[in-house]
Amino acid sequence: MKKGFVQSAIVFAILLVLYILIAFLVPFAKTATFWVSVVFTVVAFAVAAAAFYIAFIKTPDARSKFYGFPIARIGVIYAIVQIVASFVFMALATFVAEWPVWPAILVYAVALGITLIGLISADAVVEEVQRQDVQLKKDVYLMRSLQSKLNQMASQCDGNPDAADAVKKFAEELRFSDPVSSNALVDVERDLAAAVDELQAAVTDGDSAAVKQLCCKGMGILSERNRLCKLNKN
Repeated sequence: MKKGFVQSAIVFAILLVLYILIAFLVPFAKTATFWVSVVFTVVAFAVAAAAFYIAFIKTPDARSKFYGFPIARIGVIYAIVQIVASFVFMALATFVAEWPVWPAILVYAVALGITLIGLISADAVVEEVQRQDVQLKKDVYLMRSLQSKLNQMASQCDGNPDAADAVKKFAEELRFSDPVSSNALVDVERDLAAAVDELQAAVTDGDSAAVKQLCCKGMGILSERNRLCKLNKN
């Protein structure tokens, strides 16, 4: 994160220096419009840098970076618009006598306001999407963990084809069931988890008859869970 922040800061500093060099080397009249344009453009660089920080550096994981692109894009577009507008108003103030400063202030302020609103809105959307992702991971954890247990048990039954087939069938049924848990499924999922634990003990003991019986019991509970899932979606 520190390295990415330093690299981004260097890039923005170089671009800002280039802008200042162009602004002061080109013979623009040093009117109020000129100085207002420079100040607002420096602010635009700061806003764009902050957008990049929030989008890519604050949370450096790959998923957060993917979600951060809209935030970074708003900052970049604003900076480009502000730079172009600043040069336009500087030129107008240079070639048009007594060009007033208020049009430049109005345009710059509106652009800044729209950008800040866009950044706040985009950040709120990203936070909500990330929150939903975290919640979804929590919601599917139980069923994924049960499926993992069944897959491991199937490999432990290699010496008993009948028991292995029963466990694999159970695992296949569970794999195609809805993985998302909900409050309405708490009781049936508790029973399903208990059945899988019993099955694991039977597999460890090598009790083939109990394995097949518990697989049937587990698939029955799973069938009830599937029914409840359909009812909750309707």
